[in-house]
Amino acid sequence: MITCHIASIGERKESLRLVLNAVSPQVERVYVSLNNYDSVPTWIYQYGNVWHEMLNNSLGDASKFLKVNAHEGECVVLDDDLIVPRGFVKDMMGGLKKYGGAVSLHGKIYNRPIVHFKKGFANYRCLNTVDHDVTGIEVLGTGCMIFDNQEVKIDLSAFPHRNMADILFSKVLYERGIPMTVLKHRYGYLRYIPQKTTIWMQAKDCTVHTAILKSFLK
Repeated sequence: MITCHIASIGERKESLRLVLNAVSPQVERVYVSLNNYDSVPTWIYQYGNVWHEMLNNSLGDASKFLKVNAHEGECVVLDDDLIVPRGFVKDMMGGLKKYGGAVSLHGKIYNRPIVHFKKGFANYRCLNTVDHDVTGIEVLGTGCMIFDNQEVKIDLSAFPHRNMADILFSKVLYERGIPMTVLKHRYGYLRYIPQKTTIWMQAKDCTVHTAILKSFLK
């Protein structure tokens, strides 16, 4: 079974609707964590394959992984501000079959020695052109990603820190020797819905992020 997993915060209701419109026809089931929603949007019941859960946002972006083990099979993980094109899941499945592990459209490879979470890396961005598949990724973007949960066995215990899903997910895979790959794509392949604030923008003091990086990237 191919499932999709999304964490959405309350102020992004309309953004979530656009994301669901795009991805729900491409998978068998969608699990949505509604973080800090005051109520369940009535339109969510229009989707026959979308399951939702109301949460208080204490898990942050790790709530994307709340239901990844509900079924055996491939898990597509999406941010609630990225609209995927038709054929997205098919494209990602092709990359997963080729490389295994976890495959994304966003990732980083850090220079050595590690200096800072936000400094000193080659950045392969989901919103820019990446001309070729990039293997050996060290921190994978979990907001436009696919993996097989039988190969990548992960649960919420992997996320002890809030809103650090990318780095903590990557730490687990890196330490297990599971490959991480960014697939080639063109600018405009994903459509971004601009937001006033993002997790990246909110990460001001990156002491913990940097310490985690140094703990597994030598």
